[in-house]
Amino acid sequence: MRNPIIKNSGFTLIEIIIAISILSGIIFVVSMFGLDIFDLQIFLGDIFVVQQEITATLTEMGIEVRAMGPSANGSYPVESASTTSFVYYSDMDGDGSFERIRYFVVGNVLRKGVIKPVGNPATYPLADEVTRDVVRDLILPPVADQPLFSYHDGNYTGTQEPMSEPVDINRIRLIKVVITADKTPQDNLGRFDYSSLMLIRNLRNI
Repeated sequence: MRNPIIKNSGFTLIEIIIAISILSGIIFVVSMFGLDIFDLQIFLGDIFVVQQEITATLTEMGIEVRAMGPSANGSYPVESASTTSFVYYSDMDGDGSFERIRYFVVGNVLRKGVIKPVGNPATYPLADEVTRDVVRDLILPPVADQPLFSYHDGNYTGTQEPMSEPVDINRIRLIKVVITADKTPQDNLGRFDYSSLMLIRNLRNI
């Protein structure tokens, strides 16, 4: 009586190696895809933060500039103006008292400082300034195309060059603010350029 032939239905070593290689490739592709999705989520989140910071700052500053006026001690509405700093007086909270407002750059951050007047006659102690970051990852010239702040007099019609530095603060009637920011400055994928023209209403007829 012949012994029955038993067929081995298992995998050969080569088949196992090939299967492991294919499975490893699939796992690698899936993991890389998941990593890309995660990176994309971070990138989009960063873009959203940049947009929020810029739009909030321009909106806030626009309201303040339009409502500029003399300080509580009678000083001129504009204290100083340069391409990276702008200091002025405005009733930012509607309480009838004009705060000293300063926008200035520290490194790659645009900051805002506010001083409330105290005493009679009113003063603005520099030690009382409350500051906060308003736009981070700021980009300035020469990388950015335009300066952060530029200024025009009452003759501006849309084509004139801005006033040259040092700026004569008594002639300023219009401020152009251009904010360029990018959390990944090594490329332009997340770069944003927002600009706004702000008219000083209380000085336009002077």
